[in-house]
Amino acid sequence: MESQIFTPCQIGPMTLRNRSIRSAAFENMCHGNKPTQELFDYHTAVAKGGIGMTTIAYAAVNRSGVSFDGQLYMREEIIPDLKKLTDAIHAEGAKASIQIGHCGNMTHFYTCKCMPVGASTGFNLYSPTFVRKLKEQEIYDLVKDFGKAVNLAREAGFDCVEVHAGHGYLISQFLSPYTNHRRDKFGGSLENRMRFMQLVMKEVMKEAKDDMAVVVKVNMYDGFKSGMQEEECIKVVQELERLGVHALVLTAGFVSKAPMVVMAGAMPLKTMAYYMNPWRYWWLKLGLKFVGRLMVPTVPYKDLNVLEKQ
Repeated sequence: MESQIFTPCQIGPMTLRNRSIRSAAFENMCHGNKPTQELFDYHTAVAKGGIGMTTIAYAAVNRSGVSFDGQLYMREEIIPDLKKLTDAIHAEGAKASIQIGHCGNMTHFYTCKCMPVGASTGFNLYSPTFVRKLKEQEIYDLVKDFGKAVNLAREAGFDCVEVHAGHGYLISQFLSPYTNHRRDKFGGSLENRMRFMQLVMKEVMKEAKDDMAVVVKVNMYDGFKSGMQEEECIKVVQELERLGVHALVLTAGFVSKAPMVVMAGAMPLKTMAYYMNPWRYWWLKLGLKFVGRLMVPTVPYKDLNVLEKQ
C-alpha cells in the first residue's frame, strides 16, 4: 500500500482519500430519466470498494440535451433521490461527482421531445434526424442551464461536477470545424468556436463558488481530418486552465463520426444490431449489417508508451 495512488490528493476545494476515480462512463441505469435503485446499488458498491471518487455519468442540463432514455436530466424532482445516493457514497468515505452536459444534435425527437439543436443546422445520420442551429439567445439560455445544473448538483450533495466538452456533444460541436459552420461570433476561427465553451465554463465556475470542484472532459483530437486536431485542442486545454478549472479528463473521438477512437478496437456490430429495436431502428440494423465496417472502422489499440515515442 506504499503506492502514491493510495495517498490523498486535492482537486480544487475537494480532498480525495486516494487518487482513484470512477470515470464518467455512461451507466444507462436511469429509466424514466431519473435515479433508480440500480444506479444507487452500482455507485454505492463502487464506494464500498475503496474508490476515492465515483462519477454519475452524463446528466443533461435540460430536457433538450437528453441522448438516451436511461439518462438523467437535471431538475428539482430528482434531487431527493440523488441526495440519498450521495449520502450513501459519503458514508463509505468516497466523494461524489456528476458529469453534466448537453448532447446537441446527438438525439432524436422521440428522446428529447423537441427538434434536436446544435451548433449548426444540418442532418445527423447517427440519429437520424434534422438538426436546427441554436439561436443566439438560446445559447445564452443554455449557458444559464449549466449554471443551474451546478446548483442542483450542490443541493443533491455532490462534491464535484464534470463538464462534458468532448466526444462530439454540444460543447464539442461548437469547438469542432466539422460541426460548427456558423458565420456569427460563435463560428469560424478557433477563438470564436471556443466562445460557447468559455461562456459555459465562466458560468460553471461562478456557480461552483469555492465549495465545489470542477473537472472538464475535453478532446485532444476528434479522430478524423476535418475535425479538431492536437494543435487546436492544446489551445482549448490552455484556455480551460486559464478559466480556472481544477482538473481535466483528456479524451478523443466523436461519437457520430469516429466512435472507436474513444475506446479503440472493433465495434461489436452484430451485438449492437441484435439489441436495436427493429421497428424504430430498422434502417440502422440494415446499415450495420451491410456497411457497418465502413461506417465504423476498426481503430487499432496502441499502448501509451508507443504514442509517446511517436
